Amino acid sequence: MQGGDFSAPVTVSAVRFEGISATKDGLLSRHAAPLFALPRDTPFGHVAAPSPRGRRETAPARRVAVVFHVKEVSRLYAKTGTEIGNNEGNMFANLKIRNALGNAETLEATVNYGVETSEPLTENKPFQSQLGSSFSVLFSKPYDADPNKLILLNAFKQSKGHNLYSSYSEQNSGLSAKFKTLDTYVGAIHEMGYESTWRRLFDLGSVASMTIRKDAGHSLKSALTYLGTLDRRDDNLLPTRGYYIKTHLEAAGLGGDVRHIKTESEAQVHIPIADSGFSFSSSLRSGLLYPLFGTATRVNDRFLLGGSGNVRGFTHNGIGPKDGNDVVGGDFFLAGGLSLFTPLPWLREYPIKGHLFANAGNLVKLDDAKDLSVASKKLLSGFSSAVGLVLQLEINYCLPISVTSTDGVKPGLQFGAGLHFA
Repeated sequence: MQGGDFSAPVTVSAVRFEGISATKDGLLSRHAAPLFALPRDTPFGHVAAPSPRGRRETAPARRVAVVFHVKEVSRLYAKTGTEIGNNEGNMFANLKIRNALGNAETLEATVNYGVETSEPLTENKPFQSQLGSSFSVLFSKPYDADPNKLILLNAFKQSKGHNLYSSYSEQNSGLSAKFKTLDTYVGAIHEMGYESTWRRLFDLGSVASMTIRKDAGHSLKSALTYLGTLDRRDDNLLPTRGYYIKTHLEAAGLGGDVRHIKTESEAQVHIPIADSGFSFSSSLRSGLLYPLFGTATRVNDRFLLGGSGNVRGFTHNGIGPKDGNDVVGGDFFLAGGLSLFTPLPWLREYPIKGHLFANAGNLVKLDDAKDLSVASKKLLSGFSSAVGLVLQLEINYCLPISVTSTDGVKPGLQFGAGLHFA
């Protein structure tokens, strides 16, 4: 219709896509259909098309064919890199095939290999280390051609040593099938599904505690899972305004020998202080692991707490129950923090800020009676806390001010790239 009258009534008789080589017609038709869900003889100016270069048909005079000029993204994507933080460093490689079968599917493989150290990587000190690796293959497909609704199929294998704070290594292999959807009204993301994981605790140290030895060997966890997130922050690394909410639920016991209900939640609020560049932040995290049908919780399901990534001023996973020298985790935890972020002279254009903080947390085990009221009193009566000054990202000077007899305390400098209590 170049040079024609765009206000004249027309009828769209055909739609053609140019530049398509891998995408199937059915997917294109579904996405184009809403553009033409209009009454007949609607003025063409009301039809939104990427290109106005419609072609007028010879008969009848008011029929046109609409042409979409499309450029497909590259199907093959590869990325490698390294990451450093929280006393650890890792290398990763990622290979992604986009639009794998022509209906906007994605096939993705990821490999990670990392090392975690007992001392910050920036300090010239002798240190112990533990290794970890993971491999996963993820297939995702839009449901009903809707990019906000995804079917996710995942196969994974993970291996990690825990010898820095306990006397075992862990290996997990599993499969999962999940459905992920975006609530476009409030912006929340929901992910629900099923996961089956074969776990193995092995490579016990010579001084491994009885708690570790009791849980050693193989176990099978078969669970329904749910993950919900709502992120209204202006930045996910150094936010200055907005809020963030995350909830994770797990119900294990559909087969296998692991039976529990596990829930973990996190909330953050960030408030700017006028236009000064200062901002105030608060955060709260909690979790509960409750065993079912007379079973006991296992060390590889329990929560861990402490370190520069969550409760600063304490050694990595240093808060909570221990058996001898082994950190064995807990079933019930609560942790929170208050922060004041400050601009730094001559560095306002860079993602570096001063950070005054106070944080506290506690982690306990349920007693044999699994009495939540008793566990709650124990949780609230034994908080470990610390205050400090931080240069983000992230060198912490920490001073623990309240500890329990089992806590691993680490006053002074800590290095990390933690996101919690930010």
